[in-house]
Amino acid sequence: MSDHLRIGVFVNSFPVVSETFILRQVTGLLEMGHDVRIFADTPPDGSAPVHRDFDRFKLSTRTHYIDAPPESIPWELPATPLLGRTWPPGGSKSIANWRRLASALPRLIHCALRTPRLTRQVLNQRLYRYQAASLSGLYRLASLCRAPGGYDILHAHFGPVGNSFRFARSLWRAPLVVSFHGYDFSTRPRQEGPSLYQELFREADLFTVGSSFSQRAVEKLGAPREKLQRLPVGFSLEDFPFRERTLQPGETARLLTIARLVPIKGHEYALRAIARLKSRFPALHYDIVGDGPLRESLQALTGELGLARNVTFHGAQSGEAIANLLTQAHLFLLTSVNIEGDQEGQGLVLQEAQACGLPVVATEHGAFPEGLVDGKSGFLVPERDTEALAARLQRLISNAAAWPAIGNAGRAFVQDRYDIRKLNHRLLSLYADARQAYRNIA
Repeated sequence: MSDHLRIGVFVNSFPVVSETFILRQVTGLLEMGHDVRIFADTPPDGSAPVHRDFDRFKLSTRTHYIDAPPESIPWELPATPLLGRTWPPGGSKSIANWRRLASALPRLIHCALRTPRLTRQVLNQRLYRYQAASLSGLYRLASLCRAPGGYDILHAHFGPVGNSFRFARSLWRAPLVVSFHGYDFSTRPRQEGPSLYQELFREADLFTVGSSFSQRAVEKLGAPREKLQRLPVGFSLEDFPFRERTLQPGETARLLTIARLVPIKGHEYALRAIARLKSRFPALHYDIVGDGPLRESLQALTGELGLARNVTFHGAQSGEAIANLLTQAHLFLLTSVNIEGDQEGQGLVLQEAQACGLPVVATEHGAFPEGLVDGKSGFLVPERDTEALAARLQRLISNAAAWPAIGNAGRAFVQDRYDIRKLNHRLLSLYADARQAYRNIA
């Protein structure tokens, strides 16, 4: 595809430090000469670090945030019954629902005059579920009605985002691509029912997934096989310089995990495995990058295990800080676990670590077995098995001479499969397929 495209990207929040893969895809498309505009439900937490490319590419001028009260976006609280009241989370007082409806009335009138059919749809709870009840669908439609159209392709990241913005396909008369990444095909269907994406699967033109594991899961939810394509999340290899890992006599072995502090990431099992290693490697150090609701409990566990001097919780960090920690580390660890069926669809950080030359150890979880070469670029262990994890780490630390070969295997594996330049060319090819499918229907 040689023509320059105008691409509308839909996300929940932007930019988000744990979703840099979206930012990289956007900036990659911009570097290829395409015009990309981002539509996000909400801005990020003001205290969160921001990737340098957000400013370098002036993405603030390309990002449109939906104008809506918080009880509609992001909380999605129903505005009915009319005589009822809404209690915002953490709020000191409630809001009368009739006031919420009255505040939304100007948007309703504007949308009804511009596109009465879509206005009826976004307020239909059969079609838009909680987005209709909370009025969030109306606010999204109103925001897009005020924004310039003229897009060649629309691309939503994560299934729920595709669901929330699927009306844009009709509003702007452009094909819609939706990328599934993990929680959207595991957690959300468990919470909201397996028919969650019924309308999305019918309306969207193409769906991408990052792995065979993800493809099977999304297909099981009802996605038409002919609309599904595998497209891993990639990154720029130049951002993750390769270095062979060695351990000099007397040098402290450093392990690293980059993951949000949430149950699915399995930090508890990593900490317990590190505790098993302490008697043999008393100076071993474990760096954990990421933040989340489990931080306090994980720090308490670290103290109980006698690891206060061996473990550092860094919290959420900028790209530069993460790059420094990747450079300092010797081994990378990701111990995610199945939580009531919830599993990860790729585990991009495993590929980033391999690109840097780090031997990786991961659990047999979700798509992780597809994201490394077991026994060559890294090693897999059973979920929640701290004994097996500790044994694998002990063998790796005791055999540092093998690290360079493992690291080189990892770099070669990643170069072949996750180079964002190659993947963005593949994405443009998929955009062409989606545009053709849209023309065939229209």
